[in-house]
Amino acid sequence: MALTAEQRTEMIKKAIMCQKPERVPVVCKQEPSYAIEYAGYDLKTALWNPELIVKATDKMYTDIYCDAGGNMPRFPLVYKVSGSIAFVPRIKDDFIQHPEVEGLKYEEYDEYIADPFKCIVNKVIPRLYPKLAAPGPEGTLNYLRTMIADKQVKSKYLAGMAEIEKKHGIINIRRGAIEAPFDFVADLLRGFTGISLDIRRDPGRVKAAVEATLPLMYKLAKIVNPTPGILPSLFIPLHMPSYMRTKDFETLYWPTFKKLVDDLINDGYTLQIFFEKDWSRYYDYLQELPTGVIAYFEEDDLGVVKEKLGKKLCLMGNFPISMLRLNTKQECIDKAKEIIDKAAPGGGYLFCMDKSILTLADAKPENLIAVCEFVHEYGVYN
Repeated sequence: MALTAEQRTEMIKKAIMCQKPERVPVVCKQEPSYAIEYAGYDLKTALWNPELIVKATDKMYTDIYCDAGGNMPRFPLVYKVSGSIAFVPRIKDDFIQHPEVEGLKYEEYDEYIADPFKCIVNKVIPRLYPKLAAPGPEGTLNYLRTMIADKQVKSKYLAGMAEIEKKHGIINIRRGAIEAPFDFVADLLRGFTGISLDIRRDPGRVKAAVEATLPLMYKLAKIVNPTPGILPSLFIPLHMPSYMRTKDFETLYWPTFKKLVDDLINDGYTLQIFFEKDWSRYYDYLQELPTGVIAYFEEDDLGVVKEKLGKKLCLMGNFPISMLRLNTKQECIDKAKEIIDKAAPGGGYLFCMDKSILTLADAKPENLIAVCEFVHEYGVYN
């Protein structure tokens, strides 16, 4: 049964607010790179051509059922103009990768804590985007070139996607992304290796740096998603907690993350939070989160999560994309049924894969099509 955009919007809003909609919404987790390959286009060519990505997504939405989507490709043009070493186009196809980087030296912690924005401008950006730090007018021109490139490719992509979403009645449930304050310090300032050392040798400075980062993430949220509302949500991927000791999570990660979530929910935002890896150690903490969070889980058993958190949080995720690559169509359908039977009762649930699908090698199209069609037909509330 074809649904209108209005029907899908109402259905998704109910699920997000932990109510029971008419059926389980199906969320598309295929990235633009998957759509490009599915449509038969060359990845390197398409990543430089927003219109081609839009055409590829049109075909994907035509063939593969979904109710909701929303993503933003990383365009190689922007990163090449800026000379980025934080996000780097892969040589063979210009697909963007994120290597470990160190934007802030250990001895610069105090400088960052005193004025994080100034330190980012003067120290971090020149290290991670060296062309922007070129001497004389060249650096200024590179800043301007990067801003123009970013605006041009994104405006073309977003305009095209708005038409495609309208054509297919697809609801964009995500606009903009920020990081938890601790993850920002770990990802772009100190790197995984650096932050792991710092937690043990100087937790006081780590705590102070994370607290200094909190206002920046709050302001960034307002920039990337300036219109609070249930839709579209603001995306926050959580990276470090699965690699931290619980006592370090409690003192260094949780306080600023919890405050950021509370403040943004109080401001009227919906947050799509990606709980990467296994979060079973932290369920007691997550019970403190307010309604308005789409809790996107990767490895956790959604039956257990439903029991622990399902009264307050909208659940999403957990279907393993590895099955779409390796298993039979019927085995994939059976797994989808198992997850729906655990997570859907009472509402507050969106069907989704455990992680983004990047390439055709990640998921056989015939399996993905079969699963999405099954969920649409089976996931009806009585």
